[in-house]
Amino acid sequence: MHDLRRKYRERLLFWLVDEERERIRTAQKEGIAIAKQQGKFRGGKKKYHAEATGKDKVIYDRVVQLLHQHKSVMDVHREVGISIYAIKVH
Repeated sequence: MHDLRRKYRERLLFWLVDEERERIRTAQKEGIAIAKQQGKFRGGKKKYHAEATGKDKVIYDRVVQLLHQHKSVMDVHREVGISIYAIKVH
């Protein structure tokens, strides 16, 4: 009997946590949409790009070189150490 109660309590808590996460995501999306309409949100700035300087430029050049060699995004990620998303943006 105690196990049954514990399972239901756990399910209830997991459900509450999931609902709260969903509420936060929805509020965040709505906030970003409003900020974009007001011109206050433009997303993050690119770190690795053609006009970058220093270490960021070296990393950018290496990513471009590897992609021109037809390396997979995953291989580039493993070698260079930047996120897959940052590579796909190039």
